[in-house]
Amino acid sequence: MPGFITEEATLIGVETRTSSPVRIVRGDSGQSVTVAGLFPCGEGAGYAGGIISSALDGIRAAERLVATLG
Repeated sequence: MPGFITEEATLIGVETRTSSPVRIVRGDSGQSVTVAGLFPCGEGAGYAGGIISSALDGIRAAERLVATLG
C-alpha cells in the first residue's frame, strides 16, 4: 500500500462507516463461544465504539490469539 505502509508506521487500522447493532459473544479466551478459533473484535463485532478503541481491541485479540497458539 504505497503511501500508507512505511518504516514509521506503528499501527494501521481500516475505518468503515458502519457499526454493528449486535455483539458476537466471546469467552474468557477471547474466542467466540460458538465458533472455535474466531476472535471477534472491534466495532463490527460490537466491542468498540470508534477507530481507536477498535484498534486497541484488535491488539488485545491478536495477543489472545498468540497466547492460544503458543
